[in-house]
Amino acid sequence: MTLTESIGSLHAALEIGAQRVPTAIGDATKVLDKAIERRSLGADVTIVALAGSTGAGKSSLINAMVGRQISRASAIRPTTSEPLAVTNAHATDVLDWLAIDDRHEADLTNAGGMVLIDLPDIDSTEFAHRETAKKLTSLVDVVVWVLDPQKYADAVVHEDYLSNLAEHAATTIVVLNQADRLDEQTLTSIVADAERLMREDGLEVDVIPTSAVTGQGLVKLWDRVDAIVQEKSAADERLAADIRTAGRTIIGGIHTRGGKQPSQAIDPDFTPVAAALAKAGGADVVAEASAGSYTKRAREATGWPVTRWLAKRKLDPLKRLRLDSDRPQVTGTSEYVSPALATAARGKVRTYVNDSTAHMPRDWAGDVQDEMSERTDGFLAGIDQVIAGADVEAKRRPAWWLVVNLLQWLALAVAVVGGVWLLLLIFADTLQLQLEVPPAWGIFPAPTLMLVGGLVLGWLLAIVGRALAKTGAKRTRERVRRRLTKTIGDRARTNLLAPLEKERAIYAQFFDLLGLLTRAKP
Repeated sequence: MTLTESIGSLHAALEIGAQRVPTAIGDATKVLDKAIERRSLGADVTIVALAGSTGAGKSSLINAMVGRQISRASAIRPTTSEPLAVTNAHATDVLDWLAIDDRHEADLTNAGGMVLIDLPDIDSTEFAHRETAKKLTSLVDVVVWVLDPQKYADAVVHEDYLSNLAEHAATTIVVLNQADRLDEQTLTSIVADAERLMREDGLEVDVIPTSAVTGQGLVKLWDRVDAIVQEKSAADERLAADIRTAGRTIIGGIHTRGGKQPSQAIDPDFTPVAAALAKAGGADVVAEASAGSYTKRAREATGWPVTRWLAKRKLDPLKRLRLDSDRPQVTGTSEYVSPALATAARGKVRTYVNDSTAHMPRDWAGDVQDEMSERTDGFLAGIDQVIAGADVEAKRRPAWWLVVNLLQWLALAVAVVGGVWLLLLIFADTLQLQLEVPPAWGIFPAPTLMLVGGLVLGWLLAIVGRALAKTGAKRTRERVRRRLTKTIGDRARTNLLAPLEKERAIYAQFFDLLGLLTRAKP
């Protein structure tokens, strides 16, 4: 990945992280700002700074490197109160960016344009001096760390600075100054110990012994500096290292807050959650009402015509829920749903969300959980509209109803005709009617057979109708329940699951971006 792409990835990562895990971002925003500003200055000038603790001899060393007294060296501490810059090229824009007013010119190197800076002591008794040193060490391209033989293991240097430079070996030079004060054996021992401490800090660099008095190590130091300046890549090297460090720092912050790799995410089954939400919304209540409505209407359509009015006197269960019209505005379903079902549904959603966000940092997961809780309340409040628009089969009339209804009326007609025929035969003498003897089947005359047969057929049809209505009601109940469960489940997947999955995808994208940052190249 190129540095330009890495800067873009850092920007994208910060857009995500600043909103969701701002406490894990650290100084990454400053790194981004620095990268944009430093690249705008170009790579023609390499910025090299000498940093170190009080008494390390930075000022004396920079004077020795330049070949004349540029910086004031003194036994009084702190010696350098403001940063001082020496340049061998036009670098006004660079020095303005660094906010360095004390500027000098000298022949530093033939390798290319260079700014050499003497920084205030990083452990100065003046807070402003320390802050200036800290700020500039983060902005320059190359830092030459000047160690004091007596304080080379100082915690301020190692814990506050060097331990954070594991990615910066290419742009970090370490010197052990005032080597002239040590005998050869002691110097070798201290250099070895200093390099050990560097390795413990994660910084793989050699320590160069130097002396501003004797000139020891100056050639080796300049060779190292010249090589970096000549490459004209120190700025990009430093920015890439800063970005890699920022990426690792953010990942560390994510892990500290309980975050894990997206690959460790749990993918629980949403089906039980959708079913619980459907029950809480009244899917079972409506399905039962649809079955009851089917039964009522089936009896009205297929029952014995003489007694059908009894079925019509009963209230249609769907009408009780205000679901008997084609497009009800508001239903009464919620009035018949137990509040315990809504509580159970909320618990199911909460468990699902907790499991789904278990791999995310606690603060990020907490925000998602709070949002999903609000969404769940809103979803449950809006289920009535889902049910109002669903097909509850309030107007469905199966074909067999028509067949049975026709047979019922036919049976009733036969029974009525037979009954009237019998009455006429009984009162024929009284009415002075001359009627022929009706045909008979065995000992049973036709009118009797018609009356009894019609009544028996109507009764049998009613029994058959009830049995078929029971089966039809059961199927209606299951169809409506499935339909409502699916409809509510689909809406839940859109309103609840989709936002949750989007947030998980953003977390995965965030982690991918952080991985790219750790592989930033100049």
